[in-house]
Amino acid sequence: MEVSAQLFKGVPPSDWVLVEGNATILCPDGVEVDKKKLSDMARRQAIENRMGTSIVYGNFIKSYETELDNYEHFVDMSSQFPQGVWRADVSEPEYCKEETEIRKENSAGIIRKRVKAEKWSCRVKGYAQPLKQIMPQFEFQIMNGNNSVIVKQTMQDGKAVLSVGTDSVFRQGDLFRTRFRCTRSGHLVLFMDNGQNAFRMLPYAAFDKDDDVFIEAGKWYSFFDSSAVPYNERCNVDELELLTDMEFDAIRIYYLFSETPFNRDFFFSIVDSGNEIPEGYSQLPSITSQQFAGWLQQNKVLKHDLQISVVDLVIDNVNKTGDK
Repeated sequence: MEVSAQLFKGVPPSDWVLVEGNATILCPDGVEVDKKKLSDMARRQAIENRMGTSIVYGNFIKSYETELDNYEHFVDMSSQFPQGVWRADVSEPEYCKEETEIRKENSAGIIRKRVKAEKWSCRVKGYAQPLKQIMPQFEFQIMNGNNSVIVKQTMQDGKAVLSVGTDSVFRQGDLFRTRFRCTRSGHLVLFMDNGQNAFRMLPYAAFDKDDDVFIEAGKWYSFFDSSAVPYNERCNVDELELLTDMEFDAIRIYYLFSETPFNRDFFFSIVDSGNEIPEGYSQLPSITSQQFAGWLQQNKVLKHDLQISVVDLVIDNVNKTGDK
């Protein structure tokens, strides 16, 4: 795959910064390198070298015992974002290849042997625009169908503090519910990312023509809970049931709040998963995780009042509800 850059000429805006970086990957012999992916990795590294990354939250470990075994769930509640966005190349990406070897294992991870490989590296030079980070100034609770708190964010001394509830994980088939409150009026959108696709959770499907949900300052809002709204409005509420085919799975929830409205842009096309959907269920609007990451980075530049909180959640498909 050949990759060429459209080079920037002229005088850059005052907030653009000249950056350089490189990235390296190993490819087994016979596997074609994805040069675009490699150059994107180098650009990200260039931004991080000069501007660093922002870490949204730290980590926690939650453990509990059953009559038969001990379980320990590690939830990585950190999300790193480069503190800038690539704006333009000033020179063509420089690629370099050299012969090497890598150790290869069979599917059981037992037999290891050295095979021929290629070591590809890419160096880039261009302009990046720094991000203006605004720390979250809102509160929320994430709950299951029994309204037990899984995790919550509170405001303490002007800072957002995340803490885990008595239940630290969702069980297979649990309902997802959340409550939200902000000190200022504005616009809220929620997304869920499973590592392959990112799904729009809010606004509800019934309000597909809306770009976000308007929030009044100081007021608690409940979402995905039909019992929290008048009877004649329950048909508009989406209920989210968390399911996985694996023993344990993880999803990432994004709370995005802005005092100014969001732009729909390209986000709301539906990706066909190819799986049959049970009666009574429907797909959430989605794009790929990679597209979502790009969309989010652009919004972090364009929306100077954007506040983001990110929470990683575990879905337990081994232990039934109440097995603690």
